[in-house]
Amino acid sequence: MTPQDRTDSAEAAHMDEVDVHPDVHRATEPDEEEVLAELYGDPDTDGFYRGEETG
Repeated sequence: MTPQDRTDSAEAAHMDEVDVHPDVHRATEPDEEEVLAELYGDPDTDGFYRGEETG
């Protein structure tokens, strides 16, 4: 959304369509899963990279 393009209200009208896919949290690029694991550790049983310590 930029004031220059005046698209803020048009984009805001579609916010309910953002990230609604049930697998939105899954990696989409071949190396994305590797990078996420390096940053946050292994995903939990649901596939989420939470970056929390385990143990």
